[in-house]
Amino acid sequence: MDVDGREADIMDDIENQKMKQGTVWTRRFLVAIAVFTLYSYLVMNEGAVRSTQVATPEPAPFSETLRLVAACGEVLFGLAGFLMGIALILFRQGNKFVTISWMGLAFVLGWFVFSVWVLAFPIWNLVNVRTAPEPLTIQQFDLLRTMSLFGGIFWCFALQGGQFMVGNVIRGHQDQGKTRGEKYAQIRLIMWSLNIALSGIVFVIAGSVASVAYGAGPLDPVQAFPPIFIVYPGLTIAAGIVQFLFGTFAISAAIMGRMFKTVTLFAAFSYLFSLATIVWTPAFLGGIVPATTLLAGLCTMIHGNVAYSASEYEQELLAES
Repeated sequence: MDVDGREADIMDDIENQKMKQGTVWTRRFLVAIAVFTLYSYLVMNEGAVRSTQVATPEPAPFSETLRLVAACGEVLFGLAGFLMGIALILFRQGNKFVTISWMGLAFVLGWFVFSVWVLAFPIWNLVNVRTAPEPLTIQQFDLLRTMSLFGGIFWCFALQGGQFMVGNVIRGHQDQGKTRGEKYAQIRLIMWSLNIALSGIVFVIAGSVASVAYGAGPLDPVQAFPPIFIVYPGLTIAAGIVQFLFGTFAISAAIMGRMFKTVTLFAAFSYLFSLATIVWTPAFLGGIVPATTLLAGLCTMIHGNVAYSASEYEQELLAES
């Protein structure tokens, strides 16, 4: 039996059927659906983990009720995206209107969640909590919390922004396979590469401050400045250096329009190195096991956005040639 030929016939039948609905079912579209479904699950997981961090839904100096509502909102648009992805994978059901509706929901709730959890709450703590735990000085404490603020911005932007980005790719495939072209793909790759490079700088600074204040480690208890959890400051610094080098290399590849396979390999290395140094180490040696899935998800997204964007840019260049 010619399995490859039969598979090609099936894909042709699907494409012909879906073209009537304005959807072009190509391999790129199927990859986008799979990535989108994974990303939506990770967004939903982050919202669920955040909801458990709210001690009590009562008014406080910074409203715990507001934090809980924002966490539930994140679960909501993550779940909506996950169900949309499952419907596309299992039942091949979905259209541009459904995708655009989800994008509107994700845009509104995403900015609300980002404003509450990533901006307002950390800034409130930075301004109002003025007692530094020993042996930190207030200057070191402020610097670590500032790095926590920026780290949250870069990592959560990768999480929520990555889901929205792939959702937009899906919308394009549902609109007769339209794409934004190679220039847009290049800008997107540069943006996500810059995001992880800046994240690397944040981890280098945080690890350096912790090294001066606490020594080489291991630190007991683990020093938590989410998304930065430090057990060995040297490992935090090393992870930051690798992320920075990866980000700058990916920017160079985007500008030159080549070396995309190397970007993917570098992404895999940086991802595994980050998991080993700033995710699994604090999770198991530092006892922060409940945060493992959340940190691993964030780490997946910040690297995955670069790798996926590099692949999309390469495809656009091939299509133009």
